[in-house]
Parts: sequence; structure tokens; C-alpha cells
Amino acid sequence: MTEPIRAALAAIDGVVESGSRYKPDPAYWVNGTEIAHFENETVLDVRLTRATIRTHRESLRSDPAVTLRPGSSDWLSVDAEVCGLAGVVRLVELAAAVHRAPPGVTPRPPGRAGGGR
Repeated sequence: MTEPIRAALAAIDGVVESGSRYKPDPAYWVNGTEIAHFENETVLDVRLTRATIRTHRESLRSDPAVTLRPGSSDWLSVDAEVCGLAGVVRLVELAAAVHRAPPGVTPRPPGRAGGGR
């Protein structure tokens, strides 16, 4: 299941696939920020930001594919088997939009891979 998701995420405007900062696997970056990575074959962690999660909390909480983290976190988990490719892409597109460089500003490259949390 990861290959179709990987291809779809890499096709999102501004998204770059590069090594994860948190694990020895590929991740998806926008403007120097890691916005998504796989936890396993079907679950991805997506960085939406606290503010974006707060804005969309009601719909995220009611989505059976989404697991919100306790407390205040920039990240949530999404199960691709439950929501399908379109659901994953929708959440990562939202994350990409939040992290894109403003118009006219050159996006930063992916951060250093291999670091810890």
C-alpha cells in the first residue's frame, strides 16, 4: 500500500521526499519541515500544527481513520486502510499548505535526516 501513497504525496505541490528526521525511512518535507512519515505499512504520522488541529478538531475527532495525540501536539496519525488514498492525500495537502513558503520566497530544503525527537 505504501507505493501508491508515496507517489501521491510526492506529487503534492511543494512536497519533497527525503530521509526522516525521526526514523531511518523516507519522509515528506515542505519548506524545510518534515510533514509526514510512515509509522508502518498503512499508518502515517502527519504534522498539521497545533493551530490547524485545533481549527479542524471536530472533524478530525469524528474521523475513524484519524488518531489525535493526547495533549497539545503538531502531529496526528492517519490509517490509510480506513480512509483510503484520498483521505491521506487530503490531510497531507492540508499539512503542506500550512508549511509552504510564502509566494516569492524560496522554500528551504529538507532538514537533516537521522536526528531524534
